[in-house]
Amino acid sequence: MDVFRFAPTNQYRRKKVKTRIGSLLLAAVLLMSTAGFTWPSKLPVVQPLSTTVPVYDPMAGISMGISGLFERTIAGTDRTAKLYVPQGAHLGAYMVVTNVPDGEETVRWLADSGWIKLADREKFLLYVFEPGLSGSWGTAEQEQVYIETAYGNISLNSSEGRGTWYLPPESYYVVGYDTAGSVLQKMVMKDPTLVAAAAFVNASDIGGDFLASLDSNYYPTPDRNGNLVASSNVPLPVWIISKDLSQNTSHVIDYWKEANQTGNRSTGFQGGKIYYQKHGTLHGYVADSSRTAVAVREKKNLRNDTVSSEKIYEDFLSLYTRYGGNVGGNTVGSRPDYQKLGVQFKTLVLDGRLREYMVYVPRKAKEAARRGEDVPAVFSLHGSGMTMYAMFDYSRWWEVADDEGFILVVPTGLNTTNRTGWNTSDTSIDMSYIQLLLDEVKAEYNVDASRIYLGGQSNGSMMTQAIGRNLALSKNFAALGSTSGGGTSTDYSGEVLPFFLLFGEFDFWPYQLSTPTVGNSMTYWINRNDALGTATTPASEETNGRYLIYKWNNADGVNVVRYGVTKGRGHSIIPEEMRLLWNWYELWKKAPDGSSAYVGR
Repeated sequence: MDVFRFAPTNQYRRKKVKTRIGSLLLAAVLLMSTAGFTWPSKLPVVQPLSTTVPVYDPMAGISMGISGLFERTIAGTDRTAKLYVPQGAHLGAYMVVTNVPDGEETVRWLADSGWIKLADREKFLLYVFEPGLSGSWGTAEQEQVYIETAYGNISLNSSEGRGTWYLPPESYYVVGYDTAGSVLQKMVMKDPTLVAAAAFVNASDIGGDFLASLDSNYYPTPDRNGNLVASSNVPLPVWIISKDLSQNTSHVIDYWKEANQTGNRSTGFQGGKIYYQKHGTLHGYVADSSRTAVAVREKKNLRNDTVSSEKIYEDFLSLYTRYGGNVGGNTVGSRPDYQKLGVQFKTLVLDGRLREYMVYVPRKAKEAARRGEDVPAVFSLHGSGMTMYAMFDYSRWWEVADDEGFILVVPTGLNTTNRTGWNTSDTSIDMSYIQLLLDEVKAEYNVDASRIYLGGQSNGSMMTQAIGRNLALSKNFAALGSTSGGGTSTDYSGEVLPFFLLFGEFDFWPYQLSTPTVGNSMTYWINRNDALGTATTPASEETNGRYLIYKWNNADGVNVVRYGVTKGRGHSIIPEEMRLLWNWYELWKKAPDGSSAYVGR
């Protein structure tokens, strides 16, 4: 501009220049404010992930040991990806997997698009695929290997992967942009079980031949009925956003509508439309209380701005959750709104460590308290590498609590540097933790001390059984019921404590009663509860829907031990199993002598 040509020695002209510059800046600010402009946020410094040393504060509970923007090399390539961990994110926090749009520089785009701001606010992780040294993406064919490798490396447990530095959740959210995003969408299509929800922006240029191939891309394990499952049969909530609905994009939309078994009628959604799953479909793939959906938005002047990012995350992705695992034990569901539910978050300090737990008191329990009545309580323990948040969201125990009126308590195990878990030894600090939880919950809530129940998944199932063998703790529980985890002892002393164990047909450990993991667990509880028979000679065997149930009775004919196999499931949990466990729990109540008495329904 001409104003910068004035000589600095001319005071009059300098004053005039300053005035003109000030006027121009003021006008620019006003123009920017009216146009919705926001000043670029401060760019984060990129740190090398491989040389970062996590710092674990014992009074930080289950918080991540690192925070900030990191770069990691993708194993098997000369390419990199970025990982953003917001301050205060917990281990196993939700994760958004995305790619940098065409023509954007990674760090600047993460700031300008609002994704970092969103991650800071909502405490989710960002995992970002980016172009190579040229700074530009190649063709879809050229980027295929990098995208496939980078996607497969997200959960790689190595010095350059997860574990020491971050712990990914059971499933991700995925947002794909432009050409690289189309390649990313193809990865998602091959295995939707890894993804809770996805959005693709100008990223649906996928040919019909590839879509057709997914009809014969079968999972290695069948469904509950023994039938093979193709990738194209697995539902996934998807939002397709595009500048124009080309033929390929329209075919992609039809593909997802069919996978999600949506109706043909749509409703308005964020300037576009949304198709919801038809009622009565996808049982076992979508939680009964939830519906998956396919949203579509066509907008000629699409921009990758903060508003778009917020809409993608807040109005679509964050509405869903999903437990990973094999295709037959994988459930999409609505993600719980903790604030709306009124979930309470509690902490206590034990042995110099901050411990955390969640308490959910449903409306029926609150109404009982107003009447001066006590209600049952269910304690639910997560698996290794999971947290209270994951167990609450995936199990959907809160829905059973709503229906039945019990108080739900979901604690987190000890943060052991890079993951969370339970120490099952009889004298562990976790045993003291459970006792403190019991004392606090009974003191603070209207809990019926004769109707407290305990269960868990995987390592949580192992901990459940260890607590049952700990006679100082076992007296607090009327019944135990858990999934996919064993434990045993040859000391069968102790009160009668009814036990129900569920394994998946394709679990980590073989489900047969003759195998060590299952057989040894059942042998202990058969002897502990004075049941008749051995692990391989149950009193009865019956099929109930997708469940094969074995029962052992005592001399009075009361069923005190059960074992079930969930057909089609792997090492995961499905919401309907929580209903099955509750049906078992409510059969039992603590008797005055400390044993559990059968009370039926």
